[in-house]
Parts: sequence; structure tokens; C-alpha cells
Amino acid sequence: MPPKAPALAEYVAPAIRDYRPGDTLFAGPTATLLAHNGEPLTGVGLDYLPDALAALLARRPTGCLAVGAVSFDGLACRLTLCDTVTRAGPLPRQHHFRCGVNPVTITAVPSEEDYVKAVRRAIDRIAAGELDKAVLSRALAVTSARRLSVPGLLRHLGGHGYTFAVPIGTRRTLIGASPELLISRRTRDGISMIVANPLAGSTPRGAGPAADRQAAQELLASAKDRHEHRLVVEEVARALDPFCRDLHVPAEPTPLATPTLWHLSTLITGTLADPAPSSLALAAALHPTPAIAGTPTKPALALISELEGGGGVERGYYCGLVGWTDATGDGEWALALRCAVLDGDRRLRLYAGAGIVADSDPAAELAETNAKFGIMLDALDVRPAR
Repeated sequence: MPPKAPALAEYVAPAIRDYRPGDTLFAGPTATLLAHNGEPLTGVGLDYLPDALAALLARRPTGCLAVGAVSFDGLACRLTLCDTVTRAGPLPRQHHFRCGVNPVTITAVPSEEDYVKAVRRAIDRIAAGELDKAVLSRALAVTSARRLSVPGLLRHLGGHGYTFAVPIGTRRTLIGASPELLISRRTRDGISMIVANPLAGSTPRGAGPAADRQAAQELLASAKDRHEHRLVVEEVARALDPFCRDLHVPAEPTPLATPTLWHLSTLITGTLADPAPSSLALAAALHPTPAIAGTPTKPALALISELEGGGGVERGYYCGLVGWTDATGDGEWALALRCAVLDGDRRLRLYAGAGIVADSDPAAELAETNAKFGIMLDALDVRPAR
């Protein structure tokens, strides 16, 4: 008699089962990479990292990959150069029936009231003509009564976009499940193809199929969200165009569903001109996009520093890059979104942000960040406080 198959809630993907502290995991829609016992690379900023990494990989055995993360400000990286990388299929999407019984304490940073005030200040600055869009973030400091583990969290996050776990310090791990692909490069028969998938403009999922369909339709019809999305798509296309022999940018966005939100999505594809830049060089040319910073970039970053810094938010690796590249320059880089930093085995710091434009409603932007927190909170058996 064949052995009984494990129940879905009991199943653990091999890549998660084999994970050990200090490993780096990156899982996309088609494959999962697990890097063991590699050579760490830190302290190199994004301005120099593509060339430095290309030189290092050229001296390594064929098949060596660099896997890891780059901070939002581009000044720090946590990468692993690994000659032997475990490759597996995509992580399964699992549906666990959880009831919110994990005792936790949650502190909002800043408070919800102060975040709403910051959004209003950003809207005022946009109305004054200083910029067109700014992305404002907030955090939740969570202390769990239960011990937490990276594999335990990954089990609940797998199958949702780009799942990752990157060690970023002593007993500190960046972990999350991002919906947004910044750039991928694949080369076949000497031709390098790229894909970028900017997301901007969001709304919470509806309760039930009919309400959910209505939420997606209303998002597609929203002038505010379409404007926010167009700002991102135009900037991504502008940054990629000089590197491409051809570039296809759809005229209209499509709705993309994640577990807690609908997003406006545009799938940009292209063929690179020779000499083809590496995936990481393309990521450096794109970063930071208006999806995570705003536009124009310099005034948006200045406002982020002022309003987030004043509220106690330090992004670190949140909204940075997470992914991989090989010696040929092929690779895949997502934005580090829907993520948290696990510090030890009981403390988590969750991050979420919202794009602010002239027509933004502060209460709606707060609700959007709460929905974005939902993916990590679900993995903890809790819900955000209302």
C-alpha cells in the first residue's frame, strides 16, 4: 500500500525543508534558488556593484551565482557568491487555515494618526508643484510570544510572487514575498530578452467574488490610480529604452491580484542591443523607480527622508533589490516589498508603503498599507489592529 500523502498544511517544499540559518533563498514563478555556504559579498554600493560582481563571477567556476539583496539607498549589499546552488521548482501556493491565535504585541511606527498627517503633508507639497508623486512608508514592530523561524514563515509566504530570505546581519534575516519584478534578463542563442513588470495603483481585495470583481473594475477605472501607474511605467520605459533594440510597452494596464490587493500592472518586454548590459546593471539604471520612491526622483527622495525619517522609519533593505545574477549577466531582480526583518526568533519589523499623488485620500492610503501588511501578518497568525 503506498504511503499516505501529507496533508496540504503539513507539506514543506524541499527548498524550505533544506534551508539552514545563513542560507539565501530566492523563489520566483518558475524556479527556486537556495544558496548554501557561499562566499559573502558586502559593503559594495550599487554604483560599483555590477562591474565588481561581473569581475568576481568571471573568476569563479561555471555555474556560480550571486544571490541576495541591495539596500534601498544603494549603499549596502548582502550577496552570496555560491558555486553550488540548489535549484528546485517554484514554491507551492499553500492555503493554511489559521485562526489568529498567536499572541503578539504590535507597535505602529509612526502611529496611524501620524502617518495620515505625513500623507497630508505630502499631498500639500505635491499640490505646491514640488513633485508629482512620493511613496511614504510605515512599519510595524512585532514581538511574538511564539518562537519564529525563517522556514516557518516561508511556508506561509511561498507561491506569492517572489519569495525571499536573505541574511543581513547577526541573526537578522530579510524575508518576504514581493509581487513586483523589477527586471529579468534571459539570453538564448545570443539574444538577450528582458521583462519588467511595474506595479502602481492598488486597492484592497473585495470580500466575495462579486465584490472582488467590482474592486478590480473600479481600480481599472480610477483616474487617480491610472495616473499613478502611468508615472511609473513612463519612467521605467524611459530608463530601459537606451539599452534596447526594441521595447514593447502596452498602452493599457491590467489588474493583478495578490492575496490582499489588486494592483495595476504593465508587463514591459524588450530585446537588448549589443553589448547587452547585465541584469544587475539594468536594475541599477532603474532603481529607484517611482513605484518605490516617487517622481521626480530627487525631490521625492528628499521628501521621503524628511517625512519617514521624522516618523522613525528607516527603510534599510525594504524597497531595495532582491534576486540573482550569473556570470553571463542573466538574472532576475525583484523589489523587496511585502517584507519584514526577522531579528532573533521573536521580533519582526514589517514594512509597507503607499504612493501619494495629488488626488490621494489619506485614509485610503493608510488602508492600503494595512492591506499590504496582511501577507506577513497572515504568516504570523494575526491581523493588523484596526
